[in-house]
Amino acid sequence: MLKTSSEILQELLDHLGIKANRLSVEIGDNSNSRIYYVRNGRSKISPKLAKAITNRYKEINYMYLLTGEGELVNKDIMVNTNGNVFVEKPDGSFNVTTRLIPFDAYSSFLETLDDANVIYEWEEVTFNVEKYGRGNYEAFRTKNDSMNGGGINDTPNRALVLGRELGRHHWMDGFNPTLYGWIILSKHNVFHKDIIGLDKEKGTIICHSRNKSPEYSDFELDLNEVYQIFKVIKRTF
Repeated sequence: MLKTSSEILQELLDHLGIKANRLSVEIGDNSNSRIYYVRNGRSKISPKLAKAITNRYKEINYMYLLTGEGELVNKDIMVNTNGNVFVEKPDGSFNVTTRLIPFDAYSSFLETLDDANVIYEWEEVTFNVEKYGRGNYEAFRTKNDSMNGGGINDTPNRALVLGRELGRHHWMDGFNPTLYGWIILSKHNVFHKDIIGLDKEKGTIICHSRNKSPEYSDFELDLNEVYQIFKVIKRTF
């Protein structure tokens, strides 16, 4: 016997571990009416509602929401605890999809950190990676040529880069040299730099540019002013 839309909705809520009103917020239905009517059996899950749900939760099977046939979760799609979507490819690699934070729009990103009620619709981008990852991944569009010193591993202006977050509890272990540098999100600005020094007593790092132009000179940054640090693992330009 096929499940009703109300039963499918409850299964979805149980899988996501959230309540109906939270699902409404997540899919942009602030009135809560569409979810309310389905939950109370007054209407079915419509194609439009199913699309809104699967746009937000990409591992969810669109056709299952409509028909109850098959599985709720697409088995070839995995979503880690940070919301990064991994889709396995035939060669065993994965495409990871994450939001894109342009350096030019960093002030908008800061607003979302300072106020949980501020919601910004970020563009999403996809990178190919070797394996599924449990960490926190973000994509960035860089600004200026500070990390472009002409080397094969240097990064030009307006490049897209994929970063994997280094947890704050690891910062005092030091920052090893990397191929592509680090993305540093501070309270006032975002930087793409190499980290060439760590003063544990002062709690500061030295940020270094690969471009030798005087405008990109080294500077010291207080880690108390830093929200997050990401190791750049992929680039495209």
